Amino acid sequence: MPRDSFKIIRMGIKKKIVLLAAFYEPFMSGAEQQPREIIKRLGHKYDIILIAARLDKKLAREEKHKNYILIRVGVGHKMIDKILYSLAAALKARQLKPDIAHANLESYAGLALAFLKIFYPRAKRILTLQSGNIDEPRRKKNFFIKFFWRFINFSPHVITAISGYLAKRSIKLGVPKEKIKIIPNGVDFSEIPGNIERIKNRVFFAGRLSWEKGADYMIKAWPEVLKKFPGATLVQMGDGDMREDILELIKKLRIENSVELKPTGPHGEYIKEFKKAEITVCPSLAEGLGIAFIESQACGTPVIGTNV
Repeated sequence: MPRDSFKIIRMGIKKKIVLLAAFYEPFMSGAEQQPREIIKRLGHKYDIILIAARLDKKLAREEKHKNYILIRVGVGHKMIDKILYSLAAALKARQLKPDIAHANLESYAGLALAFLKIFYPRAKRILTLQSGNIDEPRRKKNFFIKFFWRFINFSPHVITAISGYLAKRSIKLGVPKEKIKIIPNGVDFSEIPGNIERIKNRVFFAGRLSWEKGADYMIKAWPEVLKKFPGATLVQMGDGDMREDILELIKKLRIENSVELKPTGPHGEYIKEFKKAEITVCPSLAEGLGIAFIESQACGTPVIGTNV
């Protein structure tokens, strides 16, 4: 720890960290485990404020928790708040005058960090790269996406990446190699229960119902599985903009009795599902380094994945 940081903590004056994470409780997925762990492990040493998108009018604009404060920005509408988040979060962060600002994901939060560089340049800025879906060919050809992508990658003082692939992608954009640190995803083994029995022929699909997770490929393949294992069940957990399309596909294929779609839930529920399943399937079309792969293996459950 730097000497000046040690002095500040020893004197009882905590430094202030603003975490930028567009999607947080109750809309968390694998990527949001990172700010969750930062709060869990550093909340007693620093004053931590997490700024998320509100996304639902029922959610409070501010919540005070034991180790952090959660602030939600926006009007309470999913689509509008996604659009507003980057600018609204940066303006809120400027009001808070943080010592450190840390953005989770190089999309909405990453853009908020880039705006904060303009609004409050005094803050030390960290960006964590986790997203693989930016490499989708149509997005890579889009001029505005490419512009903002560079804008985001050049805004932080330090970049952390969860895989070597993501680090190389940033280097290709021109970011100096010495500014990037590779810190892979990890698992807290104390969270893995030992008293859950596996269910025979149960398959778990851990992922959002969105194009990059390949949900439609898994559903289309399921009738072939049922031909060999008539009693098999497929459990999917996670919301997404393809939900209605997937429900329609399930009905069309007449597999309603063997497929269960569960909404996004607490992290502990995912761990339980990994333990119940005989196999985890992640048919992703794009991944940074999916936490589902690692958590499933930590639960002793083998994974079928894709080479992306």
